[in-house]
Amino acid sequence: MELLGKILLVFFLLMGVAYTCRTLLWWLLRAENPERMVITVPLQGHVEDAEHLLRNAADICRESNGKEVRLICVDGGMDEETYEICRCMQREMPFLEICTASELTETLFRQE
Repeated sequence: MELLGKILLVFFLLMGVAYTCRTLLWWLLRAENPERMVITVPLQGHVEDAEHLLRNAADICRESNGKEVRLICVDGGMDEETYEICRCMQREMPFLEICTASELTETLFRQE
């Protein structure tokens, strides 16, 4: 039992160090003063990890420290199931926009 506790302690210590390194690198490599940032997630066909991709992109948006960040999911011909996942994520994250590949240029340069 004591060995299991030590293994868990080492695991959580390593996780803490990894998170600290990630945060430090994120801070060091950030843009100084971006006026605007757009993150696009292109999806085509059936994408098993669509929710995972969108949640990771949303985390980047949330870590932008109040800068204007847009998250755009580009429909490059995704199937119905993937599209429904995107719609559910859009209800959960109002800053997520869904557009087709042909509408991307108009979406990117639209002033809000």
